Amino acid sequence: MSTVTELREREFDASHLARTLRRAVFEDNRIDQVPALAIAERALQEASQARAAAEAGVGHGSIVALNEESNLLGPTTTGIEVTVDLCMAAIPTALIHLFHSTTHPLIRCQARNASANIKRLRFICYVEGYSAHAVETIELDPLQSLPIRQLPTFFPDRLATVTELTRASVNIEVQDLDARTEIHRTVPIWLLARTTAPLQVQNPSTGKWLDMTPYLGAFVTPNAPAVMEFLPAVVANHPDKRLVGYQVDETEVARQVQAVFEALKASGTKYVNSVIEFTPEPGSANQRVRLPRESLRNTSANCIDGTVLVASLLEAISLHPAIVIVPGHAFVAWETFRNSGSWRYLETTMIPTHSFADACKRAETSAEKWQAEAATTPGLWKRLALRTLRAQGITPLE
Repeated sequence: MSTVTELREREFDASHLARTLRRAVFEDNRIDQVPALAIAERALQEASQARAAAEAGVGHGSIVALNEESNLLGPTTTGIEVTVDLCMAAIPTALIHLFHSTTHPLIRCQARNASANIKRLRFICYVEGYSAHAVETIELDPLQSLPIRQLPTFFPDRLATVTELTRASVNIEVQDLDARTEIHRTVPIWLLARTTAPLQVQNPSTGKWLDMTPYLGAFVTPNAPAVMEFLPAVVANHPDKRLVGYQVDETEVARQVQAVFEALKASGTKYVNSVIEFTPEPGSANQRVRLPRESLRNTSANCIDGTVLVASLLEAISLHPAIVIVPGHAFVAWETFRNSGSWRYLETTMIPTHSFADACKRAETSAEKWQAEAATTPGLWKRLALRTLRAQGITPLE
């Protein structure tokens, strides 16, 4: 059986090969390499899953059960057993306000009353200097066991100062309200920079990666002042000088998307056809993403920057865009008509150098190939419809 170290090395090698093929497909336009990239991505998924299973088997990343180190909360003293797991070793500061404790807790506890008496416990969790206290008090019947999930509320003004990867401490307190005993422990975590969009966040208690790509929808900001101020340029590039959303037929809808394309081309926006690269931040796989206002101000963007920028402009004119994520790349889609379920695609990196028709053709060819590969390997293709993300509570960052 392979050791955790050997599995990590295997995962590293698989990741290196996948990155090489991503560059061949998306930087060199080697569409013929898509099947090879799909095979490499499958191998990377398998290697990651094997490593995660091995780490979970040895309890990698879990906080030691409190009763194992203390004679205060244990079955032989107070009759209470408490275990605590840290569920996020890296906090995505840009998006944490969108998370909920039921789905993305920071701390997960399991409390069990091993005695014949009713017990009362108080759980307190906070990130020192960055959050309020999350507090929950429970009453346990004899032999009853309950899970506790906590996610403290973070202070926006404190998180605004996190411009680079930052170390912080999670404080965890468990109090036995009847015996007046208390456990207080601190655990180090990372705070990701405010410009970081998490594509995956690792649960250190299981070693598994949690998919965070839907939260890219928060970087789509249709109501941001800079986006609204750019709309007159879009109107000027429309043949009829109007933007009316879905109040026209599919051909006229496409002409509005083309007006966005032409307005960005006229603005001198420069796009770099680069693959998505993960930043090497502990406990996460991330992409630095510019907000649309930053891309408009700097007139430059990579594939994910351009995707959220175009999606913002489409949503601002009442169309239904989507973010498409394939291995190492992102592009934008739009629903051809309201609630039609039919989609067209646009390669935003081609805006400065190609026609609207060419950019659509490139993206639609890519979409067709990746949807076919995803039929056998789920996860290689993600079309994140903004209308669905908004219904899930993923609201714009500004």
